[in-house]
Amino acid sequence: MNSTVLRRHLAQFSAQLAGRRGFLAMPGGMGRPRMQTFRESQEFPYTRKQVFEVVADVDRYSEFVPMCANSTVFHSSWRTENVVSREPGLPHPTTIDQRSVQAELAVGYPPFRERYMSNVVLEQPWRITATAVPGGGIFTHMCTIWEFAEVVASTTGLPANPFVQQAARTKVSFSIEYAFASPLHAQAASLVFDKMARSNMAAYLARCQQLYGTPVRQ
Repeated sequence: MNSTVLRRHLAQFSAQLAGRRGFLAMPGGMGRPRMQTFRESQEFPYTRKQVFEVVADVDRYSEFVPMCANSTVFHSSWRTENVVSREPGLPHPTTIDQRSVQAELAVGYPPFRERYMSNVVLEQPWRITATAVPGGGIFTHMCTIWEFAEVVASTTGLPANPFVQQAARTKVSFSIEYAFASPLHAQAASLVFDKMARSNMAAYLARCQQLYGTPVRQ
């Protein structure tokens, strides 16, 4: 979207943003936009593998991620490296096959819609990181991190019964930090990214329910 079109709609966006109190603060004046951050965690009643695969399925983000109009993975850019990864809670680092790929996402809603490229790094089974490619995009910096940790059931405080199958649960932690390249983008896009970040968890949980069904309570 060019600056003329953006300016035409700023009054409309400003009216929607007025009085809204969220994690996204409007930049002061027309100076350099500030770094914005948001964090959230929630337990999902699914296995870590199931949740990881939903978040890793970038090609299908446009089907369920809020305000994602298009998502394309450039499969020719897939790379695999053998790296040392340190998962929180484990006593020692482990060696994993870390996979990475480039993807393009189109986000927003009319009249605001923008595309940007991301480097996506998958450290299965515990972390997925996506970082916007610098230069020429709407961000000077943008990084999202998903982390997945198995939840050990302990409703009674007693050792788990090995003969009783426990319901799988995964603690899902999501964080995003970003700064827009221009005050104009920051003003027009704040409402969009506020809504996207705050509705992310619910969207991914709904996707798990769609793919794996609603878990039976035990």
